[in-house]
Amino acid sequence: MLRSLYFKIVLILLIFIVAVMAAVGAILLSGVTSFFMDDFAAQMTDCFSAESFLYRDLCDAAKGPNYAYDMKNVLSSYRNILGIDEYRNYYVLNLDGEMLYGSDTELGESLQLTPNLLSAISGSETNLRGGMDYADWAVRIPVEDSEDCVVYIKDSLDEMRQLNSVLFSIILQALLIGVLIAVLLSFFLAKSISSPLQSLTYDTQLVASGEFSHDIEVDSADEIGVLAENFNYMKERLRSTLDEVNGERQKLDTVLSGMRDAVVAFMADGTVLHSNRSAEELFGDELRENRLTLESCLEKLDLPLGPGEGGLSLTIPDGGEITRDGYIFHDRIAEGHVYDVGYAPLRLSPEEKQELGCVFIIHDVTGRYELDKSRREFVANVSHELNTPLTAIKGATETVRADPGMDPDMRDYFLDMVLSESDRMHRIVSDLLTLSRLDNNRTKWDIETFDMRAFVRHICEIMRPEIEAHRHRVTFGSDRSLPPITADRQRIEQVVINILSNSIKYTPDGGQIDIVLTHREKKTVVLVIRDNGVGIPEEDVEHLFERFYRVEKSRTQDAGGTGLGLAIARELVEAHGGTITIKSKLGEGTTVRIELPVECRLKTDKDRNDPLK
Repeated sequence: MLRSLYFKIVLILLIFIVAVMAAVGAILLSGVTSFFMDDFAAQMTDCFSAESFLYRDLCDAAKGPNYAYDMKNVLSSYRNILGIDEYRNYYVLNLDGEMLYGSDTELGESLQLTPNLLSAISGSETNLRGGMDYADWAVRIPVEDSEDCVVYIKDSLDEMRQLNSVLFSIILQALLIGVLIAVLLSFFLAKSISSPLQSLTYDTQLVASGEFSHDIEVDSADEIGVLAENFNYMKERLRSTLDEVNGERQKLDTVLSGMRDAVVAFMADGTVLHSNRSAEELFGDELRENRLTLESCLEKLDLPLGPGEGGLSLTIPDGGEITRDGYIFHDRIAEGHVYDVGYAPLRLSPEEKQELGCVFIIHDVTGRYELDKSRREFVANVSHELNTPLTAIKGATETVRADPGMDPDMRDYFLDMVLSESDRMHRIVSDLLTLSRLDNNRTKWDIETFDMRAFVRHICEIMRPEIEAHRHRVTFGSDRSLPPITADRQRIEQVVINILSNSIKYTPDGGQIDIVLTHREKKTVVLVIRDNGVGIPEEDVEHLFERFYRVEKSRTQDAGGTGLGLAIARELVEAHGGTITIKSKLGEGTTVRIELPVECRLKTDKDRNDPLK
């Protein structure tokens, strides 16, 4: 409503009428005021000039003994010339401003010392006007054989204000009538202008919504009619152009939507021109909500590109592979994924304008990257783990072979070293085979039902020599209503021995190890092993279940281990449908929590071969 053409035209005319009437009123009121003030000043100047009869008569009257009374009579006789009435009065004052005689004694008793009056008392020439509340004039008259006196004329200007009030009322009435006429005229004027424009607006909205079948009809031969004809022509051209563009766009969308690679094209100002479904999956809400820009794309993909001639150019020498059309950037990491990114400039305007956009083709190579990384890390770790015992075996063998007459005790020492390192190699190979079977679901399970309390006590008995060797104190607590579990006893024993062995090794001699066995609603058995050992740095805890990961910084260097035990433990527990978590604080100890379902999800080899199970 407030933005409509009707409202604007009516408002403009109303403002015009109000402005005109306000200006006329201000001029009239100001003119009346100026007229009154100028007339008063001219009248007083003529009456009190040195050549005027009034002034001479006043001077003559001031020579008598009763000069004040005589001057009052002179002023009274000149009443009409001075314009004395109920609004204008005369006074005869002494130099102290006290009234001697006056036409209104009541007002004369409360006269204020105005600037004009003070000027006359001081003997200065006074021709000043009063303020807006009054107009006054004061003349000093010389008196013989006494001090001078002052003749003072004061007009209250009430007559002028009454006239201004009448004029204001007339102007206000004229303003109301003018406003009414302006509203009527503006209504018809706005109707004649806005009706064809409304029709044109409605038809343009149809065109904007994609409706091209409706022709604009405006019965007018003026500029609006010409505008309607030109718009109809433009509409037809626009429809044919859009049909061609939509056809090409559909072809492009079909090609791009079928691509697994993310494709994003940017305009010269850095806003997105086009993208496919894979790009939406990559950039998410930032792309769907039109918040993705060229700058944020470069930042997200960490691409060394910046403004240059003919589009973007490398900001780092050899930062990417240069191709015929642009660049290719390998192994860019973003949001936990790895991408190969291709860049090429995109011409969006005629060559003379040089408006260039760009397009990025983003290929997800995370699987390949992780596979290569895992393969390299696995080969390096296995090579390192196997090389250490092989080196020891080779060194001991060469030493024994080089000295046939070696002392028997020394020979036995080197042969024991060969056997020990051979056992270490066997454990590494055995662990690798276990992980390989778990990864390929080729592990053979021997599922049985057993009592966890007896199971844990049995493991403690097995580990007793090692516990006593380190002088550790071990406590064991268990719920009385603990249900039996169904699982692969040998595999669970392997897990618990691994955890308990770590607690024994990484707790200083004479330490405390607590084992607690509970259950949750007889559906899950919870085994907690807690020690007060050296603990694990916070930054290492999240990597403990990674293969070949070992924490050597905060632990004793002679503890040994291959870094596969916890990885195997997690694989075995999760294969049973359970979970294993570790909480640790450096210098305060470690807590391992194992949760196993009472009924595991594994089946025996016999069950897997039975089609009824």
